[in-house]
Amino acid sequence: MNYSLRKARPDDIEWLYELNRKSFVEVVVRQFGKWDEAFQRQIFFLKWEKPRPAQIIEQGSDRVGVVILEQLKDCNWLHEIQICPNYQGQGLGTTLLRDLLADARSRGVPLRLQVLHANQDAKRLYARMGFLEIERLANHFLMEIR
Repeated sequence: MNYSLRKARPDDIEWLYELNRKSFVEVVVRQFGKWDEAFQRQIFFLKWEKPRPAQIIEQGSDRVGVVILEQLKDCNWLHEIQICPNYQGQGLGTTLLRDLLADARSRGVPLRLQVLHANQDAKRLYARMGFLEIERLANHFLMEIR
């Protein structure tokens, strides 16, 4: 699965919000009972007030997702990986995760992430890739792979 990454730009922000909404509305409703658009926009844009290590995933000239990865001293922390719904199920997420894992292994650190309890599709993908649940938090599973 071919893809390229480029640094997210300010003109991507509304597209990123729409991707976030499409990616999480069903999961948030399952977990918390509702999607409050004003609240979700507030939370989303608050996160983007500071620079984030966000990269837009592209196939050709199409924006197809986003990955936000932070290289910390003790791990590579995967804050977000979101693929547009019409590009899901084609192996892109798996390919990207394999590449992120290879990078973490080259640094000698684990790759860590959190996934909402209600996001069982994502949790199954991570488990299939070899991620292990290392802690159950109030709303998330903390997972890692070495």
